[in-house]
Amino acid sequence: MSVKDVLRFLSITVLTLPTIVQADIPLNISDQRQVFIDGRFVRESHGAELLVHKPRKTGQIVIACEKPWEQRMGQYHSVLYEGGTYHIWYTVYGGADSNAVPVRSIAYARSSDGIRWEKPDLGLVEIYGTRKNNIVLGHGFGGIKGATHGCMVFLDPHAPADQRFRLVSNPQELGKYLHIFSSGDGIHWKLTHRNVLKFRSEKHHLDSQNVIFWDQRINRYVAYVRRNLRPLGSPGRSVARGKSKNLSRFPDVEDCSVVLGFDADDPVNKAKIQVADFYTNGTFKYPWAQDAYYMFPSEYFHYMMFLKDFRKGQPVNAGSLDGRFAASRDGIDWKRYDRRAFVELGMKHEWDSRSIYMAYGVVPGDNENEMFMYYYGSNTLHGWDREDQHRERNKRLLRRIGGAPETEIHAIGRLIVRRDGFVSIRAGYTGGEFLTPVLSFKGDELALNVDTSAVGLLQVEILDEDKKPITGYTLKDCDQIYTANEINRVVEWNSKSTVAKLAGKPIRLRFVIRDADLYAFQFRHRAKR
Repeated sequence: MSVKDVLRFLSITVLTLPTIVQADIPLNISDQRQVFIDGRFVRESHGAELLVHKPRKTGQIVIACEKPWEQRMGQYHSVLYEGGTYHIWYTVYGGADSNAVPVRSIAYARSSDGIRWEKPDLGLVEIYGTRKNNIVLGHGFGGIKGATHGCMVFLDPHAPADQRFRLVSNPQELGKYLHIFSSGDGIHWKLTHRNVLKFRSEKHHLDSQNVIFWDQRINRYVAYVRRNLRPLGSPGRSVARGKSKNLSRFPDVEDCSVVLGFDADDPVNKAKIQVADFYTNGTFKYPWAQDAYYMFPSEYFHYMMFLKDFRKGQPVNAGSLDGRFAASRDGIDWKRYDRRAFVELGMKHEWDSRSIYMAYGVVPGDNENEMFMYYYGSNTLHGWDREDQHRERNKRLLRRIGGAPETEIHAIGRLIVRRDGFVSIRAGYTGGEFLTPVLSFKGDELALNVDTSAVGLLQVEILDEDKKPITGYTLKDCDQIYTANEINRVVEWNSKSTVAKLAGKPIRLRFVIRDADLYAFQFRHRAKR
């Protein structure tokens, strides 16, 4: 069985590392957090598997359409936690303003807890007869009069203080390429980098939430962007990656390597034509663990490629979307696991029943156990009200098949994710175990992110590089961990937690698990508690 097949079925019984590590060269994990994405920490295994954990929908709408410039909401939004404040930038559609210019703009909201949000009256630009609005780009502010497209914000550690916030967008009036706006406070934006990513072919376009951030692992800026491969009869959207030493210029889209596309296991119609593609990607490097990248693409299911009615005449580009999940050690080789929806559509009559786009970013929750994520949800399909000569026919058709509402809802909701909790290594009710490769660490105690619930058990044995148990750290010495659902459960052997004498030496860990999930582990210094 290949590694790909193993991951697809979530079994790691015979899992091998995608990158071979020599047995006599310890993997240096220092005192950094380690999460389970692949087989990096699995050398021998029995009865264990990788499992993706879905977030919990709170049901809470945190941002709703309430103002004249929020007649409806766009799909691209970005969240950051910085300076003790939660920030969200979200795209909105307004009708023609006093200058008779219909505008798609970017608005701003903030929160002290990530739950209750304020739309501040920023007074930056007068629209609809008032300066009491929260617009930060568009309607003339930030130098942009017309429609913005795309909204992704990141903090740049190499930027001067007055440009530390970067906003990736492609306003129509600036042409078809990708541009960067910069700000010192996330509110006052100016165009600083124009045409940072271009394309040569008319087959490409960048109307998506394209992503750029600084990757400290490789000391480069990386970009994850839409690339249209377009095999015959296919929608063709995929995710491509480029990198650059600076923000002035990335490779053209055609020169960026595809890192996430569709294959033979993805859905096709009766004519064997691809019926889905990736509309956005939502890629980020996880800030709280070593070598962990996560991607949250919105997968777009094209009705026109699936339903017979849409092949009559000129069909509308319409369909539903939900949030998906992939993970990587290097941002290049991505694992899609079981390929199930990560954030599922709501029930038939709920506000998020037809479309879900993940907002960019993950932020700390209101306690150390949780993280918050956000998503745009709607009871409308992508493209259901597209402006063309077939608009009314398409609306009638979509309503007939139950794909379009009489009253539209557009909103942003909140998700709760366990800290480090995207993927766990799990052993079932009858138990399992796995052995790590040779490791080298810093620190004087071992902490686990673990959930045993009521009946589960977990023990850790420390072995030398020849797989011989180390005296004092054998399985018999290890105190059983039970009735534990903790982010940092310290392992003890004979009621003592210190492992300082083993620091810097080659060791292996043997995890023996029954009916429990292990999300992460970390050797750390007790002073860092």
